[in-house]
Amino acid sequence: MPKQFFRKLERLLRGIDISAGDEELLTSVLKQLVESDDAALYGIESGRLYRERSQDFVLIASIGEFGDAIAGKTISKDYQIIRDLQRKRLWLISPESPGFDPELEAQFTHLDNAAILVGNNPAYILSLGVRHEGSQQKLLVMLESIRATVGLKLRQNVLENQLWQARSIQMSLLPRRTRQLDGFDIAAKTVPADEVGGDIYDIQDIEPGVLAVTVADASGHGLPAALQARDVVIGLRMGQARSEKITALIERLNRVIHRTGLTSRFISLFYGELEDNGNLTYVNCGHCPPLLFTPDGNTFELQTTGPVLGPLPEAVYRRSYVTLQPGESLVVFSDGVTERHAPGADRDDDVEPDEFGRERLIAVCNEHRDATAEQMATELMAAVRAFGADAPYEDDVTVLVIKRLPTDEYTPREPLAPIDPAAPGAC
Repeated sequence: MPKQFFRKLERLLRGIDISAGDEELLTSVLKQLVESDDAALYGIESGRLYRERSQDFVLIASIGEFGDAIAGKTISKDYQIIRDLQRKRLWLISPESPGFDPELEAQFTHLDNAAILVGNNPAYILSLGVRHEGSQQKLLVMLESIRATVGLKLRQNVLENQLWQARSIQMSLLPRRTRQLDGFDIAAKTVPADEVGGDIYDIQDIEPGVLAVTVADASGHGLPAALQARDVVIGLRMGQARSEKITALIERLNRVIHRTGLTSRFISLFYGELEDNGNLTYVNCGHCPPLLFTPDGNTFELQTTGPVLGPLPEAVYRRSYVTLQPGESLVVFSDGVTERHAPGADRDDDVEPDEFGRERLIAVCNEHRDATAEQMATELMAAVRAFGADAPYEDDVTVLVIKRLPTDEYTPREPLAPIDPAAPGAC
């Protein structure tokens, strides 16, 4: 069988958008089979596509011979040839076939039929009108190959559609608009490494003058991580609705995550409640320490206050406090930012990969210290992507920027010790 024929079919299948649905895929395949330059090699002159219904199969596409004029015609499931096709899933139909009804068949084609059954709920019949003059074995091999290739694509579409739906659910959890607080400028961005990711952020009003801000990072990425990240957001929102105290909320959430997940998986979390006077009460559950940038050029770090969520059901979490002064910016990020690899970083296992790192993160934020929160987040995400030469992300990437709008005066802060940008840290 010519390899070129299957290469064309594979390219066709790869090029079909999964959102188009099974019927468009199968119609495109049918058109390719009938109109391909290779069709004559197998005597293919026409094609039809039928969709399963409760009692019959209805014709939904016809190429060649009668064309669209026969669309809508049906074949009963009681027809013996249909029963044989459902049992074998591949059948060569001719006047010699058991139960052949010449009057019924003449409504669809004057040729012999080569039919394959694909899909489930509903199933479809791809039927090819063939002028069969060559080897029957050659035709059967072609049909079996087509059936296997198309069946695999249909199953792939099911999985990809499930991932697409999971992504839609995850994206629906993100705030439709970035909630703001008087006197502050807030922006957030997230990019998953796969169709769905384990990073998520949330910004919610919990009472007048108070915002809850969240950045969570489930270990790994893909669907399992996305499901855990979803549980965190939903759990936090439920606690916020009940006005739970911050440490009680986090400890209850940790027990829930422990019961519903694997102990080998975990979630880091930064959760804070920001008041319009600048007071931020927060819990950092093993998350990358957020960075606080001041107008006088200093950078400070908000340390962890407890372990990651999940592995330790009785873990204790303490709360901490900081006051964002006018002109200061707080940047919360996931480890996908600092652990972004430079091009070729994984080629030599003996060489430590070059990562974006905290020092570069600080440099970008300092460069855009006077920009808006949206601009700072955008520039940071652009720098992270460019560092990897626009290669796909190794991990999910999330950035949340909170800027307290400046006033005429700034009092340099003293309670926090400035960090050394080159020192090793959690991220």
